[in-house]
Amino acid sequence: MATARADAESASLEQAFDGLGVERVAPAESETLGTGVDSLDEALEGGLRSGLLTELAESGASSGGQVLLLHLLAAMRRAQRFVALVDGADGFDPQSSPPELLKHLLWARCRSAGEAMKVADALLRDENLGMVLVDLRGCGERELRRVKAADWYRLQRLAERSGAFVCVFTPQAMIPSAQVRVRLDGRLCIGNMDMSVRELGCELEFEVLRKRTRERGGFAQLVRRAVG
Repeated sequence: MATARADAESASLEQAFDGLGVERVAPAESETLGTGVDSLDEALEGGLRSGLLTELAESGASSGGQVLLLHLLAAMRRAQRFVALVDGADGFDPQSSPPELLKHLLWARCRSAGEAMKVADALLRDENLGMVLVDLRGCGERELRRVKAADWYRLQRLAERSGAFVCVFTPQAMIPSAQVRVRLDGRLCIGNMDMSVRELGCELEFEVLRKRTRERGGFAQLVRRAVG
């Protein structure tokens, strides 16, 4: 219900956003990045799109968010692009990741959702980054509620202007400005622990809840061009 109300307010928020300090400009040509999860890439018509704000919402514990995060790191490693991980609750364990996936990674350790949003804002102004991942899964419900709708629209504008791949991992669907929203529905269990990251990707279950390919006024038009 909260998500529906936020969506209903989107038009007025976007109009009001012009005074918040991020100028809206026509985006650069959009790129397509395969995630390495074949079923997800098929559902997204090739993979993630640059310049769009993508929300990856977990439906519960062990629903596959960490597996998908590692797939995204691997995809950017293959593309030889730098990635920033904004860790909202300082919960990322580099020991759980294959060492080669960390070579192109900038890990920003934060203590709250609010701090993570400020760090993401700054990083999206760095043209050297091909992807910015924001992980808010470990943040408390109260601090997540403190993130205003206007802050999410600001992040969307910055994603659009930067041309980077921008994904936010959330504990539930909550971002009103998300242009793509995927809900992870699976339940990985202890029996999956001996699988490789690629094999675990095949076990992911998800539903694409939102997939916008064109914004009002002609912004965020998607021109498919494969990366790497």
